[in-house]
Amino acid sequence: MNLVMFDMDGTLTDTFALDENCYVLAIEQTLGLTAVVTEWETYTHASSSFCLEEIVRRARGQSPTAAESRAVQSRMIELMEDVYHRHGRATAEIAGASACIEALQRAGHAVSIASGDWEATARHKLTSARIPFHLLPAAFCEASHIRTEIMRTSLARAASHHGRERFERIVYIGDGAWDVRACREIGWPLIGVGRDAHAHRLRTLGTSHVIPDFTELDAFIAALDQARVPAGQG
Repeated sequence: MNLVMFDMDGTLTDTFALDENCYVLAIEQTLGLTAVVTEWETYTHASSSFCLEEIVRRARGQSPTAAESRAVQSRMIELMEDVYHRHGRATAEIAGASACIEALQRAGHAVSIASGDWEATARHKLTSARIPFHLLPAAFCEASHIRTEIMRTSLARAASHHGRERFERIVYIGDGAWDVRACREIGWPLIGVGRDAHAHRLRTLGTSHVIPDFTELDAFIAALDQARVPAGQG
């Protein structure tokens, strides 16, 4: 059995700008912090929990409390709901994502999710996008700040879910530079998700296969067999 592991933001779910704005607004409104740096690739770890940690440390010289973290998560969900009710905008799926997951499962592949989001906000987005995730093994940033550890946790949960010690092949599906670095470090093949300049950057970083979305299912299935560990270093 092969395992196909998906990142979430920008991979399964669209509306990155909406999510980013709600994340930043939740921090500003809940903790009273302004001038949040939104160049996420400059953070040591691209996870909701670690970015909050760095933001608060830069402003206050100390970590956020668990209660503050929960308050930010709750406010972020409220803000996403408010945007939907006011403007009709909700987290949407990357085209073909749901059908792709269902097709993989029908074909006998194991499927899991590894997201740098908090579990509460991730589940809200996946539900809004109507991604069939409820029975999928998953790991979120509560497991670790570190992307590779989130991926390893998702792997362990998938193995337990399917009663296996190992999978014949593991392919990760992601859209960020941090996904490229993590797959290079952990030694897993990567399929990138992106369009135009974003797709070009993923290829420049060493990604062998990049797709714009999941609408061409046959091409995606072929890429699962052909994808390689990202080339290059660093």
